[in-house]
Parts: sequence; C-alpha cells; structure tokens
Amino acid sequence: MKLKLRWPIAFVTTILLCAAIYWQDHPETEEKTSFETYKANTSGAGEALDMWSFERSYPNDNIPVSKYAAAFAQQKTRTSSVPGEWESLGPENIGGRILCLAFHPTDPDIIFAGSASGGLWKTTSRGVGRFAWEPVTTGFPVLGVGAIAIDQNDPDVMYIGTGETYGVSIAEPGLINRLTRGTYGIGILKTTDGGTNWTQVLPFDADDIKGVQDIEISNQNSNEIFAATTDGVYRSLDAGASWTLVFSQPNCIDVEVDPNNGDVLYVSQGNFNFNLDPNLSGIFKSTNKGNSFTELLDAGLITAWSGNAKLAIDPANSNTIYASIQVGWFNTGATTPAGIFRSTNGGTNWSNINNQNIAFWQGWYSHDIAINPNNTSEIINVGLDAWKSTNTGTTFVQKSFWQNWDFGLISVDQPEGGPDYIHADIHAVYYHPLVNDVVFYATDGGVFSSDDGGETFVTHNGGLQTTQFYANMGSSATNPAFCIGGTQDNASYVWRGDPSWWRVIGGDGMSASVRQDDDNIVFGSAQGLNLFKSTDNGNTFLNRAPNLVANDYTAFSAPYEIAPTDNDIMYAGGTWLYKSTDSAENWSAISNQAVDGSNVILKIAVSHQNPNFLYVTTAPDPFSGTLQPKVFRSTNGGQTFSVMTGLPNRICKDIEFDPTDDSIAYSVFSGFGTSHVYQTTDGGGSWNAIDNGLADVPTNSILIDPLNTDNIYLGNDLGVFFSEDFGVSWEPFNELLPEATIAMDLDISPVARKIRVATHGHGIYQRNFVNDPLSVSDQELAISSMTLHPNPVRETLFIDIQSNTASQVSISIYDILGRKIETLQTDNLQAGQNHITWEPTVGSGLYFVRLEGDGLQSISKKFIVY
Repeated sequence: MKLKLRWPIAFVTTILLCAAIYWQDHPETEEKTSFETYKANTSGAGEALDMWSFERSYPNDNIPVSKYAAAFAQQKTRTSSVPGEWESLGPENIGGRILCLAFHPTDPDIIFAGSASGGLWKTTSRGVGRFAWEPVTTGFPVLGVGAIAIDQNDPDVMYIGTGETYGVSIAEPGLINRLTRGTYGIGILKTTDGGTNWTQVLPFDADDIKGVQDIEISNQNSNEIFAATTDGVYRSLDAGASWTLVFSQPNCIDVEVDPNNGDVLYVSQGNFNFNLDPNLSGIFKSTNKGNSFTELLDAGLITAWSGNAKLAIDPANSNTIYASIQVGWFNTGATTPAGIFRSTNGGTNWSNINNQNIAFWQGWYSHDIAINPNNTSEIINVGLDAWKSTNTGTTFVQKSFWQNWDFGLISVDQPEGGPDYIHADIHAVYYHPLVNDVVFYATDGGVFSSDDGGETFVTHNGGLQTTQFYANMGSSATNPAFCIGGTQDNASYVWRGDPSWWRVIGGDGMSASVRQDDDNIVFGSAQGLNLFKSTDNGNTFLNRAPNLVANDYTAFSAPYEIAPTDNDIMYAGGTWLYKSTDSAENWSAISNQAVDGSNVILKIAVSHQNPNFLYVTTAPDPFSGTLQPKVFRSTNGGQTFSVMTGLPNRICKDIEFDPTDDSIAYSVFSGFGTSHVYQTTDGGGSWNAIDNGLADVPTNSILIDPLNTDNIYLGNDLGVFFSEDFGVSWEPFNELLPEATIAMDLDISPVARKIRVATHGHGIYQRNFVNDPLSVSDQELAISSMTLHPNPVRETLFIDIQSNTASQVSISIYDILGRKIETLQTDNLQAGQNHITWEPTVGSGLYFVRLEGDGLQSISKKFIVY
C-alpha cells in the first residue's frame, strides 16, 4: 500500500512561520535558544532524508542501487595519474549519526559502530581516547550500516546490514511519502577474519533502496541467522551462504530470537502508518525458525501505530517480552497509543504497562529499549533523550537532556557536555554484555555511554569522523586555518586550524560562507533559510534571515550567495528570490512573483564579473510539486529570468561561473540515467554534456581553479574527480579519501592553494590543487626574471622585469580568487630591464602579478598588500 501524504508543506510552513515570528520578535536572540524552540516542534531528520532521496530518485520512483554499485566497481578499476593525497581536517571528535553498535563477546574493549553514511567503525579501547575509533574498509560501497551481528562462538565472524531506511513506500515524485530512504543499501556483508576481508552474502541489487534494520544470530546454532529488512525477514541456515525470504511483510524493524529456544523468534513490522492501518504494523511470532509466522493479536496490544516498535526479551525469562511502541511526529496527541507493552506468556497476552511518549515526534526514526541482564527490573528506554525505569517499565524517569549540548570550543582532550548530556535522537541502546551496569547509546551525535546504569553519561567520539556535512561550506580568503560548514543535526562547525572545532548556531547546519574581503564577517544557517551573521570571526551570531513574503516557503537546505565583485550584495532563495545590498542587514524580494511557481530555489550562482548576472536552479516540492526542475538565467539581478534549455530533467545541484569569463559556466545534476555535467560557452545559450569518464551517479558540486580555469574539480556520490582540459576527460581524485565518499561540496582555501571537500559522512578533507601557477620556472620563458619589491607593499609596488627580447605581453594584477583587479600594460616589453610601478587601491591581502604573452608561458608572482 502507498501512503499518500498531502499535509507536510502546510505543516512545515506553519512551523517555519512560527519560528520566523519568534526570531522577528527576538532579533538579538542568540542561536542556541531559538533552535531549542525550533527543534521542539518539528523533525529535521524527516526533511533531511526526504531531500536526500528526492533529489537522487527524481524523476523516477526509485533510486537504482544496482547502478550505484556498478559505478563503484567501475571506478575501483581506475587509477589517478595526479600526485598528492587528501588530508583530514576533522572534526575528529564530533560524531555524526550512529545507527547501531555491536560488542565483542570476549574482549570488553572491542566495539563496532555502524554509521548512517560513514560506513563501519571499530574501537579497541571501548571508545576511550582521542583516537579511539578507526574506519573498517570493506571493499564495497558501504555507507549506512544499520545492523551488526557478531558470532558469539567465533567473534572473527561478523555480519553487517547496509542501508538506512525508514519505510517502504514507492517514492513517486510529489505524491508519495519520501521519508523512507537514507543511504544506499547493498545488502548483507560477511567477514570471517574480524573485518579484514569481506564478501557480499545477500546482495540488494534491485532498482530501489533497501535496508537491513536488524540481524540476529541464534544462540543455539550460529549457522542460523535472521535479518529484518525492508523486504521482510530473510533467513540463512548455512552461515550466510544462502538466504530465503521467509516473511514477506514489508518494512520489518526488529527481530529477536529466543536465547533459550532458537525455534522461537519475534518480529516487529511497520513505520509511518499515517492512517493507523492495522495491515501496516504488527508484531509477529514464529515457533519453527521462521517457516511460518502468526501475528500477535490481543486486546492489551494496540492494533496499529504510526511510528515503529522495538522489542526486547527479558534475559531472565524468555517468555517475557517487551515492545516499545512509539508514534510518528504527525500524531503525538495525548490519546495517541504509545509506550511500553509487555507480555509474560510469550506474546499471547499483552498489557500496556506505560504510556509515556519517550520518542516524541521521532518515534518513526529513533528509539529503542534495553533490559539490564543483571537486574531485569531496570529498563532503559530511549528516543529524543534517555529514560530509565527501576520498576520493570511501570514508570520512566528522564536521565539525559539533549538541550545541554555544548556550544563554542568542543575540545578533543575531554568528553563533550556534562553528566546529563546525550545528543538528541538516540537510535539504539545496549547494556554492555561483559561489564555490569555499563550502557552504550548510538545517537545522531555519535556514541555515548554510562558506567552507572544510565544515571550519568560521557561521550566516546574520539576519531569517529562520521559528521554529515551539507553544502555549502566556506573558507577564509586570507587565513588558511579557517573554515565553516553545516552538518546534519549537529549545528554548524568552525575550524580554526586546531583539532578542536567550534560549534555554533544550532539546528541542522546548512550553507555557510566567509566574506572574501573581511574574515570577521561569517555566515551560517540552519534549515529553512534561517540565516545567521557574525561580525567577530564566527564567535557570535545574530539572526539575519530574510522576511519571507506571504505564502513563500524554502527548501530544507535553502541557498544564499555572496556576490564575488561586491561582498555587500547577497542573494537568497525560497520560491521568491531575495536580495540584500548591505551584507544581510536588510532584505527585499526582488520581484513581485516567485521565480518558478511552486518550485523552490536550490542553488544561486553569481558572476565573478557582474553581480547582476545570475543562474538559479529550482526543484519541485517533494510532497506536492508537479513542475519539472529548471535552471534559470538573469542578466538584470533577478528582475526577470529566462529558462535554460538543453539540460536534463534532473535536479541541478550546483552551477559555477568561470572566474575569468562569465560566458562560460558549468552545471551538475543529481539522479541517474542522464549526463551529470554540462558546460556553456555562450552565456547559457547552449549547454553541452561533458561527462566523458564519469560514472552515472548523482553529482553534487563543481569547482574551477581560479588561477587555472581549465582545471575543474567535481564531487559526486563516489568521491572527487578532476579534469585539466575543461571537462573533456576526467580521472579519479580520491587518494586517501574513504571509499564511496559522498562529496557534498567543494571549496577553495585561496591563500593555501588548497581544495576542500565537505563530505556527507566523513567530515572535511583538503588537498593541494593539481597545478600551481606560482611554481612555474622562469628559465624557459623569454623573460629572464620578474621581481617585486617591496613585498609586503603599502604605497608603491615596483615590478622589475628582465626580458631577453622585445615581447608583446599583458601584465595584470589579480586577487586571490583569480579576479582581475587592474591591467598595467598590454604592449611591448623592451629587451633588457623594464620597470613598472603600481599604487595599490585595494584592501590588505594576498595578490598576484601575472605576465602573459603570445608564445610565452604565463608567470605569476605573489605579493601582500598591508
């Protein structure tokens, strides 16, 4: 059955309007308080997952995992001829979304963690220490790991289930629930040597995203394995060599095998049951190893629920089973059935022993239950926060408070937060099987634990680099040790060259930027175009979001851009386009209508020569939109637009102007089945595909080297790729990046001559540009030497050029972004010594003198104005 949802735009719009009213009434309110208010009313997780799946599936009703896996295999065979490798910037101690954990059966210090889009991780120190975690490579495109099972008799044998999913509805454009997909799932992998080598034992290679939510190995026979998946329950009786779908109810969430009787297993099914249809949720039992199942129906157990159900068998009495049933965010009223249900006779009869709504609006997304094996009256129930019961679940007391997360410097040398802090959205909870009263938590902010039975908490994120960054990040033009980026459910982060990053703003961090003429002015944002501005280098932020016109709404990751030629000019987009001419202090809608009807603006690009020359990309609303995505051009600052033709019916994720010639631009597209990279050389009049050598996977970002504009860098769902011939050919650019990295955004550190990549699941990396114009040797030129003095310069720069022959040359001044500031000479140099002077009229910073001429290789020299 397909779940039709026609309400979310009104719902989300209402929430955003309420938030906007709050900030209008409290214009000087700092970010933390405002986003605590925002988060208490809506679920950013749903919007994030919706955005991820929609842009990759459009215009089809699925995401072809088979094509993604094939593209990964194809790219593995290619090698790069480009020297160099990526280095990690971090953040190394701020964990991204962790879905599950698994514990070594004999070594209490070995724990494995499955992340949402950063693959599998391992610690040999029980998560203690700055470098506690390290990634486990599999040789497969593993992003989301939703389940891990370790053979208790042979811990070198382990299974991982891939893919993050929260539903099974077919995602038709604009109509059907798209809050069903998180990351690509390729099935189940197995290792027999503790994680060194892996094989794919259950492939998911259909043209749809599927996920494995749980894997259980029988205590009586480790050859018997059960997996709860989006298809139902798969069973293997031969240690994963073959699998059978023994239970075909869709969207199975949890499977539990009776520890004393391997013939008995319980399965929970269902999520996002908006109409509370009893056919879409249930708890089932098998007494014959899964050969047949019976639904557990009893007056004491509700017949349907809108979120999902997590199960736990009492370790002391396997006839006692608990079901933690929570609701989706759309029906969280006082009469909504939720809470803890218990059966003491193997599921025949049930009673609702507790109706506390622990998960709140995240019951479809993140909650779990665990029973203390040494004292079964103690139960941990988690959702938004962690709760504890000491009376077998009759009452729960809240023990953690996510609002107490730290802002400012997040030190790598000490745990984050106080003793009552666990990051919001707890996906799984476990009592450590070998250490009494130690509890571990998998959350949207990494791994946490309690060593006193769930009373107080500590973080374990050292080295767990799984942060999911969104586009766009921003880097300083003059300070190589400064950048900012926004992350999934983890606010925004500032890097200042130290391993300890700074958390700012709050919410889901979105686009970020730094004024290229003034490092003190920094911008960050959260979902829904909630834009914040700092005038003290990112230490404090104040709300500077545009006031949207009536009935306007934005994309989840709504864009804004600073004009390169005039950093006071900014553009921002909902369905209307907004403009500021005073660095976001004031905004106004540019015209009296939306750019593209009900389509939201996803990306804005501004020319490096003309702030009125724009490209704008749009996309339909995932729930109710019917228009096709488009790319528009405006040559009058957004007053009017013309639609670009010759581009695919896919969502354009990024568009970039050539820094030296605005008739040249590049656009990249998400989705599958078409070309992904297009180039125009006539100002948008025509577009040509330039995909040669690139795989058919969603493409997220493109970047042009401002000092070598024939060098182009591209980020897609398999990493980063490079072209040195304007996109005629491409090669991998992934040395030392994690395998199958989702490259969300590419950015430049101009002063360091570094390219940076913000990844969705592995943090931020940087690497040298392939070609550096500053390293050009003079000896092969007709020019014997070019010297600059004084350097740094304040009043007059002297340029001395020794020429071997009379030469026709052009001598110009460029800024650090490759923009031409001034041309000093366009005629002959005389043979011998030439003296040229220039009096700076620019601000302090790094600049270049570039000499070019017919038959000459260009030469550039850098200097500093102070």
